[in-house]
Formats: sequence, structure tokens, C-alpha cells
Amino acid sequence: MKLKIVKGTRDLYDDAIVPFLYLEKKARHIFELYGYSEIRTPIFERTDLFAHGVGQDTDIVGKEMFLLEDRRGRSLALRPEATASVVRSVITGNMMKQNNQKRLFYMGPMFRYEQPQKGRFRQFFQIGAELFGVATPDADLELLLMLRHYFKSIQLDNVSFQLNTIGCHKSDCRPAFKEKLVTYLKENQDAFCENCQQRIESNPLRVLDCKNESCIALTENAPRIYEHVCDDCRDHFNELESLLELHQVEYTKNFRLVRGLDYYSGTVFEVYSDNLGAQNAVGGGGRYDRLFELYGAKSIPAFGFALGLDRLALLTKPVLPDKKVAFVICNDRAKATEIVAKCREAEWVCHYDPFQSSMKSQFRQANKSSANLVLVLGEDELKTGQISVKNMQTGEQVSIKQEEVSAYLQK
Repeated sequence: MKLKIVKGTRDLYDDAIVPFLYLEKKARHIFELYGYSEIRTPIFERTDLFAHGVGQDTDIVGKEMFLLEDRRGRSLALRPEATASVVRSVITGNMMKQNNQKRLFYMGPMFRYEQPQKGRFRQFFQIGAELFGVATPDADLELLLMLRHYFKSIQLDNVSFQLNTIGCHKSDCRPAFKEKLVTYLKENQDAFCENCQQRIESNPLRVLDCKNESCIALTENAPRIYEHVCDDCRDHFNELESLLELHQVEYTKNFRLVRGLDYYSGTVFEVYSDNLGAQNAVGGGGRYDRLFELYGAKSIPAFGFALGLDRLALLTKPVLPDKKVAFVICNDRAKATEIVAKCREAEWVCHYDPFQSSMKSQFRQANKSSANLVLVLGEDELKTGQISVKNMQTGEQVSIKQEEVSAYLQK
């Protein structure tokens, strides 16, 4: 058997995993400042959870889901995104019974069977947050401010927000706009790409999002949805714009931004970086007030976002705190492991040579290591119960009693 990693996946270890750990640590810190607590949902769910919530006509459900079948023939899917799973958990866990609002964040692997490309894998990683129970624009604002705060914390300045509103499902809002849009699109239906010709019938808003240059040109003068939404959606979006201006959040309105998932309504947004080339989106989200209803539950307003960690990892240079590192040189195995254990209990990273190489070899290893301190127990130190401690930055060397090593390291 020839071992080979599955196409579109990768192993993360050593230097490759460092940006992910850094991004996750920063997310936990910032999100908790805003009152969000972590949730972990299964990596697979019943297929109909995604088909019903995300949408049968979306690329995710129609083309990109990893499907499984259990021993009873029931269809399961590796999660392609986390919002549907989090909402399912809120419903089945009855989380809103004692709460008028709930703040949750998540991080972990997602799965889509799509063509791998730069920063895009079949198993990929996301972090995201969801705010449940708040229908007013300050919920939209809160998550955008939290994102801005997060980007600042990871020293990522070259990002931009794009916003749109895609209206609600009242008859005088998105449905009425869809009729206007379809009428416009059908004037040149045969000139659109094959996907867009199908979408004109099944999901016309997605035509605006097509990346085909000829389709972009054909929709340049298409009606703008934010000019045709109902009064409630217009007031909501206008108030959000005023709040963003108050908080000096820079953004642009993009009439093509519709997001690819059926559960969105009202505000939608995406985040972009100029450093990623053509595939420059690092995340996005929006409002999804009807998703609870689609699952047969009581309506609950909701707003959320997700960020792609694989792409963020390409953009960030982790600023890591200095580690306290020690190296123990000793050819008495019992004494070496005793001192190493004391170093680690004092919260120092500690290395030693378990192969009992020559003292000369161990000194070479210590010099090549990133150790701040080198602790030497040669024959003389073992006889007298001492340890020679050398500071590798200053060159200073002191001698301490072996029983004092823990106190010395904790100074």
C-alpha cells in the first residue's frame, strides 16, 4: 500500500501550524471581550439540515458537500459551514428559553468538495461568531466592530469591508425585486454563461455575483437591490450606515454582494484583503432572521460571520510572546530528568539529551538551541549538589544548589 494524503487536504505541524494557533488564540481573547462563549458542534450532521437551511440550489449543497451514509442508509454530510449546525444546537438545546439574546463563537474544520486553489482546501478551517435575539442594527454593528478589533489585534491593516442589503421575504421587498431583476436578465439570457442561465430561473440574485467577465458586463446596469427594498429593510440599512459612520468603520456598498447561502436576509457583508490576488475574500456573513423558521422553530433574529483561517494564515505574521527556554546538560539520567521536571513545573520549556551523548556534544546542542538558560551538572556539580547556570543572552554564570532550582527559575 502506498501512503498518500487525500487531495485537497494537508497536515499542519511545526511552523505551518503556528499561524493557526496564533489566530485562534487571538479570536478567543477578542470574542470573549464582547461576551461570546465557545460552542463545538459535530463535524457531521444529517444532510437535510444543510439542504433545507443553506439551500438546494446553492453550489455548496448541489456540488460541494461531502456525503456519507450510515449503516441504516441515512444520509449524513460533513459540515460545509457552521451556522446551520450552531442554529440546530440552539434549537435542540433550547438555549433561548431563558435568554433574550445569545452570543456564541466557534472554530474548527469544515469540508467542501471543490477544486483546491491557493488558500482553499477540501478540509479547511474557520472561526466565526453568531449573535441571536437582537433584530436592531446595533447587532450588525457589534459584529463588524468585533471583526475590526480582531483584525487590529492580529496587525492586519490591509482589509476592507463591503456591504449590501438583500431585503426580506415580504412581497414588496426581495420577491418584488427578483421580478424586476429577472425581467432585466432575460433580455440577454442567451449571452450569459451556462451557470447564470440556470440561475436566472432558480436563484437570480446569484447572477449578480458571477465572476465571469462577460456576465459582469451584462449586469453592470442591473437594478440595485438596496434601491428597491421595503421601508423596514431600507431604514435598518440606513441606520446601520449611520452607526458605521459614527464608529468610523470604512466600507463600500456593493450591489453585487448577495452571499451564496439561501438563509441570508437583510444586511450581508464580506471582508477582503488586497494581498491574496484574485481570490481575495477572507470572510463574510450577514443577517439570517428566517433560518429558525425554516427549521420549524420560533423566529429568532440572528447575525453572524465566518472567517477562513487558511487564507488569514497566509496574511499574518504571528507576534509570539517570548518563551522561557532552558537546556539541561547532565550524564546522570536520574538527576537530568529530575531537574528537567522541575524546570517544566516552573513553566519553563526545557530540553535535554536523552541519548546521553558526550558532554561536548550536549554543549553543542545547547549552543544551537534557543535556550535562555543552560543548566550544567557535570561530575563536580553532581558531587557537590550544585548546578552551574549560564544566561545565554548576557553570558553571566552563577552556581546554585540543586534544591534551589525551582525558586531560582521562578524569580
